[in-house]
Amino acid sequence: MTEQIVTFELQPKAESYTQDALAKIDINIGPVGYAYRGILEEIKSVKERSKNFTALYVEGLYGSGKTLLLRKIVYDIISGQYKEEMKNVFPIYFFLGEMDFKLLDGIKMYIEDLKTYISTDELPVKPNIIGEKSDWKNREQMIEGCLKIINDVEGRYKDKKLEEKQLRGFFDVLRELNKQGIIPLIIFDEFERVVYSGEGLKSELGRSTFAAFASMYLELTRGHIYSGAFIIATTNSIRELVEKAIAEEKPLRHIFNALGIGLGKPDEFPMVRSHIVYDGEFKLDWDTFHLDILAKRYKLIIHERLLELISKVLPTPRAIIQIDRKTRIYYPKEKEVLSLDKFYKIIEKRINMFIEALKKEKIGKGYIITSKSLWHERFVKLIEKGYFIIKSDDYLSVAKSLEIEAKNDREARRKVSQILNNLSQIGLFEKLGAGEFRLNPHILAYALEIENLPDGSKATIDELLNKVRTAMENRRKKPNTKKEGIEARS
Repeated sequence: MTEQIVTFELQPKAESYTQDALAKIDINIGPVGYAYRGILEEIKSVKERSKNFTALYVEGLYGSGKTLLLRKIVYDIISGQYKEEMKNVFPIYFFLGEMDFKLLDGIKMYIEDLKTYISTDELPVKPNIIGEKSDWKNREQMIEGCLKIINDVEGRYKDKKLEEKQLRGFFDVLRELNKQGIIPLIIFDEFERVVYSGEGLKSELGRSTFAAFASMYLELTRGHIYSGAFIIATTNSIRELVEKAIAEEKPLRHIFNALGIGLGKPDEFPMVRSHIVYDGEFKLDWDTFHLDILAKRYKLIIHERLLELISKVLPTPRAIIQIDRKTRIYYPKEKEVLSLDKFYKIIEKRINMFIEALKKEKIGKGYIITSKSLWHERFVKLIEKGYFIIKSDDYLSVAKSLEIEAKNDREARRKVSQILNNLSQIGLFEKLGAGEFRLNPHILAYALEIENLPDGSKATIDELLNKVRTAMENRRKKPNTKKEGIEARS
């Protein structure tokens, strides 16, 4: 069966899509399509009173389609194919990286933004305001009722602790909506901005409110607080993000202190304990097959071999969309990226910027790249030759590309293995298994000028250098590591 080709321009960022685009876009492809159908079925089960509550978890690298998925779901509930049957479902969408974790203030701002949207001729200025103006006008009574509830709750908590007002007041609003027959659909998008990067913890009150939220997370996910639906979306598992936040000294350390948890005990963080169970878990893991379907359906310019490599390093729609856009700029007459050396021209400038920045970095008193270092030159050569994925069968061709001097094939393979292990310990490659390595996805994301790295952190040179520095420092802490640095000539 031939895949349908769609005349529609995909955007690198889901926040960019207009209401019209959300109406037209087809997301029933691969893991996003599966998640779309599964989440809507869960919401329907609450709407039809088959269950009182559903807690849903969405995980995927930055650029895997989480925000598009969630925005499309909200659009279809408000203005699309489900607007009639879900008239009493009230989506409340939080971009956690763009607000402080003050939930009562957050829901009030959201409702006020909705009021502004339906009462003026302006387009929505915020991407979490989703749905046609006319359809929200039909819900005006619901919006006004919600604002009245919020004002009443604020008065109820005026003499309470501020974090109690922000969290318990927020939950009170949801319960009051339940009393009016309304089903709140709470969406926490970009949760990594809270638990990892700390961009969603902008104040002491935001941090204390989040600490209280974390301590009540089990009650929330079990449906003990309100009737409705809750969706949390994140780049990596919360456990992974917690561990990385501690290792990289991110703001989450303050939350551990507030909860009385030692930094050496990430398993004790309330949101990662084993009894936290979701009604549905949806991981947006893209593979070559589904990325190829996406590319063909939207006529993206990307060579099959390159798509295969990308799908093993940075398997996200955003990566192939960005490659398509850059290809059209660098090679306006090409119909596809015909070779990996042509692709390298697209990322060469950013790779060189990264290496030049590394040359200025120090750990302790010494530079990361010394006068005897060869690893950075070999790293660039590997990327230039298209070695994003390297298996043991590739070692001899790698040795030839790197001009490794060796007496025989066995020695050549040993030297390549040593080089790749060194690059993985530095953080430039990742070891996948016995003899198999891949380019660090963060470096490819930075090279493609994608706004955020795969874990959701900003794709700045400082953030990338910090990740490499952390990897190097971790290497130095290991037993039998040479004190003088990462290597001499490896």
